[in-house]
Amino acid sequence: MNTPTRPRADAPTGTPPVPRADLTVAAAAVILAAVALVASSLQSGFAPLITLTLTPPGIAPADGGMIIVVTPTPDLLPGIQMGAAIATLLFFVAGMRLLLLIPAVRRRHATDAAADRHTWRWIEYSQLAGVGTFLVAQLNGITEVTSLVPIYALGAAGALFLIVHDHRAATGRFGGPAFALGSAVAIVPWGVIAFAQITTLLAGFEVSASVRVVTLLMLAASASVWVVTGWRARRDPKRTDGCRTDALLGWVLPLAPAALVLSTVWVG
Repeated sequence: MNTPTRPRADAPTGTPPVPRADLTVAAAAVILAAVALVASSLQSGFAPLITLTLTPPGIAPADGGMIIVVTPTPDLLPGIQMGAAIATLLFFVAGMRLLLLIPAVRRRHATDAAADRHTWRWIEYSQLAGVGTFLVAQLNGITEVTSLVPIYALGAAGALFLIVHDHRAATGRFGGPAFALGSAVAIVPWGVIAFAQITTLLAGFEVSASVRVVTLLMLAASASVWVVTGWRARRDPKRTDGCRTDALLGWVLPLAPAALVLSTVWVG
């Protein structure tokens, strides 16, 4: 017995209405950004600076063991406030949503969503994933430029594979390999962060509970994007309800930067 399938939603012929959900997310992002700025300035125990370091070449431990802490490590870009960086990421979320107030952008986004292509969402997610993992790495004590740059690049690149996944599936081809490769790339920065936590413990230092919780929340929030995308692909194999998928992604994407705000409120 054949199961009837829902016809694909037609592309909008006029300018769609302003998406209220996106405006709500934009307002929430601005409020959370203000919370991050205020909380980080009031918390005396909050590690306030993003510090980029570069290890001079030729330095190795005397016993030939694994390098955990290497000195000297000159600062390359000191003085960036972590709270300000988190707020900037949230303002970026608000900016991406407010751009949908422009009729031309809104029409293009609605047309893509009707075809179950979510390019606008994936561009937003690429920066949330890249910068988000960069900041989590900083919270976990990773300051080496040679580690932070790949962490950002891999986090952002993994999300962009979802653009390839959407376009292949929209043309009737199998987008599974792009989804699988993207998820494999996106998980690499989290492996580096986990290794940093392990080496910190081996060196005899304790990772604070707030850092552990924020790291796990960020990982769960980032993974939820992939879970929702995969779940919707299975639930809607004919890709006839892309607007619902787009609406779900609109709510899920900001969870990661929202989790970062906890690091400015809870220290210890």
